[in-house]
Amino acid sequence: MQVCRYIFITCIFLLSSACSEQASEKDLDRLVKVKAFTYTQQIRAIEYPGRIEARYQTELAFQVKGLLVKRLVEVGDYVTEGAPIAMIDPKDYLLSTQHSAGEQQAAKANYQRAKRDLTRAKELREKDFIGQSDLDRAINTEQAAKATYQALKALHAQSLNQRGYTQLLAPANGVITGIFAEVGDVLETGALVAQLAWEQDWEFVTSLAENNINQLTNGLAATVNFWAFPKQTYSANIRELSPVPNDGSPSYKVKLSLAKRPPLLKLGMTGHVYFSTSEDKVGLLPVSSLLDIEGETKVLVVDPKTNKTHLQAVTFGQPVADQVAILSGLKEGQLVVVAGASKVVAGATVRLLKL
Repeated sequence: MQVCRYIFITCIFLLSSACSEQASEKDLDRLVKVKAFTYTQQIRAIEYPGRIEARYQTELAFQVKGLLVKRLVEVGDYVTEGAPIAMIDPKDYLLSTQHSAGEQQAAKANYQRAKRDLTRAKELREKDFIGQSDLDRAINTEQAAKATYQALKALHAQSLNQRGYTQLLAPANGVITGIFAEVGDVLETGALVAQLAWEQDWEFVTSLAENNINQLTNGLAATVNFWAFPKQTYSANIRELSPVPNDGSPSYKVKLSLAKRPPLLKLGMTGHVYFSTSEDKVGLLPVSSLLDIEGETKVLVVDPKTNKTHLQAVTFGQPVADQVAILSGLKEGQLVVVAGASKVVAGATVRLLKL
């Protein structure tokens, strides 16, 4: 009786052991979190410092030489178009004008006499009172007198211009940014006297590193923030991209036109400009979804029809917070395991928890 009981217990133990082994061999499908992968255009912000400069800056100089007797401006003065900047001694130019005026009057009188002589010679020739050679001589005399008069007339006009050049006038409204001559200086023609920054078309000027310059184009919109006005931003557009780098620096000058200039803005004020540039399309995945399989980066992709997994190699870029940019390797809409990938083997069937 006891022997039968022992055999019965042993059979039950073996049977329960066999059932346990079969249950362990058939694991339940693991629940994983998946995300439908998508590519989007990546926008990157570029920030660079810069300052306000005048688009037009004129170096003011006399067109004639002479002694500087007046200087009517200082650095920082605001001047209007046509306002006098400086003056050189005009006495020599007044005398030159008077002399040329006298020569012009004499040449004019001589020309008028030659015209009258030619008219008389033509009348006498018609009556055969003089020969053809006499008429030709009168014609040549009249033409020579005319040429002399025209030449002296031009010289007189030139002397009047030179007398006018003794006063240096502002070519536009603006601010004097430099003074380079003092009263008493004897100036040669073209010697620099002052520098004028025009009031119109002030622009924000910055310099970009060579690794960013190719991402910008003329007309690209940007935002400018000034240190003097920290709570405000101003719209701007790129007006000019330098085709060559700055001297001694691997950077390129960029000039931007402001859509609206702040009323209190001054030349030389500094700030920052912000550019937004588009790069190649990328997709973002959590770092936890990346698997290192024999030195190659892969992700676990789920077939939506069979819920089976398989590994797929990807190329990734820069990290963004707790995510990483995927540059290539995946297609739009593929289901990627973003949580639990390290606990699932390729080829396994899983249950999906979609984001």
